[in-house]
Amino acid sequence: MTLIILVSLFFGLNDHFYQISYAHDFFVNNDATLVTLIEQIKAETQLINTNFLSSNNTSAQLHAKNTAELMNDLEDNMTEASLPSSDIAQVYDDGQRNSTSLALVVANIVDDILRKYGTAFDIGYDLTNMSNMAGMRMSNLSDGTSSSHSMDMTATGTSNIGNNTLIGHPNTSMIRDNELLLVDNYETAQILADNVNRIFSDDLRPQSPVSETVNLVKLEKNLSQLKNAIEIKASPEALMEIVHIQIHPTLQKIYDLKLLDTLAAEGSD
Repeated sequence: MTLIILVSLFFGLNDHFYQISYAHDFFVNNDATLVTLIEQIKAETQLINTNFLSSNNTSAQLHAKNTAELMNDLEDNMTEASLPSSDIAQVYDDGQRNSTSLALVVANIVDDILRKYGTAFDIGYDLTNMSNMAGMRMSNLSDGTSSSHSMDMTATGTSNIGNNTLIGHPNTSMIRDNELLLVDNYETAQILADNVNRIFSDDLRPQSPVSETVNLVKLEKNLSQLKNAIEIKASPEALMEIVHIQIHPTLQKIYDLKLLDTLAAEGSD
């Protein structure tokens, strides 16, 4: 009851909502957007419960605020799609049974993980924008700090940090704990990483083409790498490489996701 009152309070106080730009390069359908919002709300609700149980009321309130904002956004998207709130369960069920929509949900959540991680450590650029990877490398080279943002690779291209392994991603130095500014955003990135691995293994993979077994194994490993990278507080570039160079292209290949610029070009013909 306390949680319901708290969420309702923030819902009432927050008369604005934010429109999230999902899956940076992909054309995203309504079902994918709505299912993503529901998954985000579920994640924030988990964190409300976790923090209340550990008597961390400040973090619980912050996650309640996030939940309220997401609920506002969900309501707005339902209105735009001319769907009554009573249809949320049906939309969620439909999205869960459509492999294309669910693949877009995975892409959306992965993007949100990058946003939350970047905000948590006050990274001064958009991690969801792939073009920032090139600019970041140039900046590192110009100020002579490139060595601090990379780590030694073994002959097999495998980087090890503690008990975690990031395969094929050289820029995996760790962010120092004292650079973590917003713990609640880091907690959200962590739980979203857990949940996106579960969504893939429990819901998306069983609906995937058998002919894509090799790429499915690759995608599973890359999603696990993303989770590990967050746990060890790897560099933002490491996360960007996992997402932009590995996860998104593999999702596109397996599930034939359409790129926005491709659709725009086709529409202009």
